Amino acid sequence: MNMRALLVAFTLTFAAPVGLAQAQPAPSAATHDHGVPVQRIVSPGGIEAWLVSNATVPMIVLSAYWRGGSAIEPGNLTGVTNVMADMLTEGAGELDTNAFKERLQDLNMGLDFGASWDGVGMSLTTLTENRDAAAEMARLALMQPRFDDAPLARIKGQLMVGIRQRETNQGYIANLALDRALYPDHPYASRVSAASVQAIDRAALQERRSALLTRAGLKITIVGDIDAETAGRMIDRIFGQLPQGAPRPEPPDVHLHPPTPLIIRPLPQPQSLILFAAPGIGYDDPDWIPLAVANYIIGGGGFSSRLMDQVRERRGLVYGIGTGPSVRDHSALIIGSAQTENQHVAEAIAVTRAEIGRFYRDGATQTEVNDAITYLTGSFALDLDSDVKIAGVVGGYQAVGRPIDYINRRNDLIRAVTLAEVNRVIRRLYNPDAFTFVVVGQPPVDARGELVVTQAPAIPHGDDPAAH
Repeated sequence: MNMRALLVAFTLTFAAPVGLAQAQPAPSAATHDHGVPVQRIVSPGGIEAWLVSNATVPMIVLSAYWRGGSAIEPGNLTGVTNVMADMLTEGAGELDTNAFKERLQDLNMGLDFGASWDGVGMSLTTLTENRDAAAEMARLALMQPRFDDAPLARIKGQLMVGIRQRETNQGYIANLALDRALYPDHPYASRVSAASVQAIDRAALQERRSALLTRAGLKITIVGDIDAETAGRMIDRIFGQLPQGAPRPEPPDVHLHPPTPLIIRPLPQPQSLILFAAPGIGYDDPDWIPLAVANYIIGGGGFSSRLMDQVRERRGLVYGIGTGPSVRDHSALIIGSAQTENQHVAEAIAVTRAEIGRFYRDGATQTEVNDAITYLTGSFALDLDSDVKIAGVVGGYQAVGRPIDYINRRNDLIRAVTLAEVNRVIRRLYNPDAFTFVVVGQPPVDARGELVVTQAPAIPHGDDPAAH
């Protein structure tokens, strides 16, 4: 499983919480309408996990997530958590980098680690017949990483190249500008620097590993050809030697600065990247599911969304435009993006703001809500058509604190959303004046640095997109 995809799954809920010696399933088991049973098990060593047993394919997928990531690393060592995660598969025990990777290849297994702002993730995939050997490789990576000088120098060198290249990367520049406009003093607005990379050494990696990779805050999901008893033994084999640890320190919650209507970051490119964002809500907010429906209507539904219809299809101002909730442990935004030719930036922003304003003023229609519900519930099966995908969804729900039966109730919760609930969340979150817009490129500007409109946009007014 791709580690980046795994960490994304841990942040999305739409695509997109022994004593038994034999690790028998506890009564809290759930089966959703796609036939995936989710069990809570506890290993003989006392480690809890969620298990989906499925013997259809002789494969096992295990994902693990530790709460605590880049947002709580020392300020002079920004980036150390990501480097530590990368280094876990660069040699362990008696196996140096080459030997470790050759062993993974011989076992036809995957083992990846990655870090996000809020956590560290692990993904293991193995054939059933290689289960024990694969578990031993994961144990070695967690308990006996070598952190050798040569692979560390290589990874730090790659980071230094990335630092140089990011100065011309539109996505990096736009996201940094947005973060620093909305929460400039929060760790989420920090970025790795040449100085912080140079300061990362073996001792720093060991400290991060010891601080983060403990039983405290550990969430484990196992999917595939394995029963509860065997899964319990596998869990103890991999994670049983981890120290108990203590709850991680938490960064403060984000307190968003007032919106900035427009931020322009000049970059000599023929096209401009536009980002726009406003305050959002977290997964535990009662309006979260109505927000999923509202987002689909305004910008999450591809070519069926209002923004795609108004800004791209009708006016040809952008190549594409979309929106979605962006949730971290201590922040929540509604964020959107679009790519366009420089000369169309002013018009594209004007039409986008106007359409969001009309959405805020008039709300959605019953037809739009019905269509969104049909898509969000019907497409869910595509997120569950392989063990790898199931592990991502179940692990994601577990990581963000959903109850074990959420996968069973998710579609029913969406079907229960009403037009009134959707319009309530629209009025709560889609005030066009709450959005900050960032442009990276070379749009036409006047002497005051303000965008120049090269063609008067046809602003949407009262026409109903649902009627087209």
